[in-house]
Amino acid sequence: MALRDGRDAKEAYRVRVGGTWYWVDPRVPATDLEAGDIVVIHPVNGAAYLAVLQSKFDAAADLQLASLEGERFGIAAGEIAALHLAAVDEVQ
Repeated sequence: MALRDGRDAKEAYRVRVGGTWYWVDPRVPATDLEAGDIVVIHPVNGAAYLAVLQSKFDAAADLQLASLEGERFGIAAGEIAALHLAAVDEVQ
């Protein structure tokens, strides 16, 4: 049985990072995401992770991000298999 990781999700799903639950919406196009949005990044290789966008998505440029702790980093758009909008699940 294959594990589901959300990269091919078609409807909202939840993830837990540390002690916080997040709702993730894969239906929002990457081009609609804005700086400050929390996103789940599903890289082409490796495990998914949560980060905060520091720039608009541009398929021709590195995506600028920050960890939840504020450390800034970049990732090439070609290294991203899926990029999904996330928000803290206030109910949990």
